[in-house]
Amino acid sequence: MSKWSALKIGVTAALCVAGVAGAVYGVKKAVWYHNYCKLIPYEVKTVKDSNLTDEDDYVLTAHRGFRAVAPENTLPAYEEAGKAGYWGAECDIYRTLDGTWVLQHDPISYRMMDGMRVIELSTLSQLQKLNYNNGHNVDKYPDLKICTLEEFFATCAKYNMHAVVEIKYNRNRSHYDEIIALQKQYGVEATYICFSFEDLPDLRALTDAPLFLLVDEITDEAIEKAKTVENCGISYNCNLEHNTGNDCEMIKRVHAAGLETATWTCDDLELMEKLVRAGTKYITTNCITY
Repeated sequence: MSKWSALKIGVTAALCVAGVAGAVYGVKKAVWYHNYCKLIPYEVKTVKDSNLTDEDDYVLTAHRGFRAVAPENTLPAYEEAGKAGYWGAECDIYRTLDGTWVLQHDPISYRMMDGMRVIELSTLSQLQKLNYNNGHNVDKYPDLKICTLEEFFATCAKYNMHAVVEIKYNRNRSHYDEIIALQKQYGVEATYICFSFEDLPDLRALTDAPLFLLVDEITDEAIEKAKTVENCGISYNCNLEHNTGNDCEMIKRVHAAGLETATWTCDDLELMEKLVRAGTKYITTNCITY
């Protein structure tokens, strides 16, 4: 059954059970999720076609792996990132019910895989029964399974990539030591990022690795929070005028506070030039390569 067929069945159920109001909501939700499941047609680009030079200070991180050419957050995506020479590779992690850290952006498996499971409420063996059926060039990778954090670190070590690890939500703080232990086991350099500020002091107590507070919009409040944690920067959404307008005023405000900046997710060469010239070193991208 296709993802769209399953969603239409859900809408029909809403019509029968919830009445008109529930059905309208169900239709809107189904259409939104159908569009969310669609692949973005990335165009692979190279910085050689930009005005950036070897004197410019920046590095490229593959967002969820090189997801323009392989399904996101999978081993092939990180293998392709390594082959393409990315400085870093970014992933999203959850902890399974039986204590394994795995890679997935969403809290449920449905968008990327051929079944519906809540990641944190499933065991590793349950998740491994699912296969990827979404993502660029997914047909090249039959029986593609969920990637573990251990496999991710091993791939970063293989290609000498910096591991950029986004911790999703903050329900497993008592187990963050497991993440750091795996990083040390594979001897990779890492940066840890999260939207939840409360995670950062807990991580700082375990590691001296760089930390970044993820934000949609840069605010003075976010800057002040980041200043309270050693070696912590701000990683912002580069596609918002709030952050990049007025000659990148908000980005420069972060630097004036003595903090580094990173950005997500930049797929435009002209915008990338602007961000680098404004002082942002760490560029996360879906499709720009060296």
